Amino acid sequence: MKINIEKGLYLYSLSSEELSLWLNNLIELENKLNCTYFAEPIEGLLKDSIQSQLILGMSDVSQNWVWYTYWFLIREADNKIIGFLSFKGSPAQDSGSIEIGYSLGKDFEHKGYMTKAVEALCRFAEHYPEVKKITALTLIDNTASQRLLLRCGFRKFSETPSSILFIRRAKKS
Repeated sequence: MKINIEKGLYLYSLSSEELSLWLNNLIELENKLNCTYFAEPIEGLLKDSIQSQLILGMSDVSQNWVWYTYWFLIREADNKIIGFLSFKGSPAQDSGSIEIGYSLGKDFEHKGYMTKAVEALCRFAEHYPEVKKITALTLIDNTASQRLLLRCGFRKFSETPSSILFIRRAKKS
């Protein structure tokens, strides 16, 4: 699935096969998508998170795949994968809450790309009637991410010594 953000910038949702290639054979994935990967390196906790999402999404066929996959942020002018976003599972049945996460390659920070991508992904999620609110968790010292969330209509909900939880109420049309 492809979500156009603006001319020359779009989100692309990975299939389970593409998610597996991202984990195991990045060169083959780049060839398949005709893109070059410039986002965060796939290692450590990120690799574990991608693997978990793949397992969860494939084990629960009753759920919609969009809640379990990752979305590449692609700049069309040079076919660069500059970042990625994800939902962290399907909306909670009791509250309608869904969490998002995102990352951007260092060379592409402070250019507005991720603000546009987060806003587009939130608008996409808000088309689903079960989504009542969207949350995001940032580290306490990640002020750039906190400013991004505020620009996208989130508000600070709670804080711990290490993180801040932000919430955006779903805007229904």
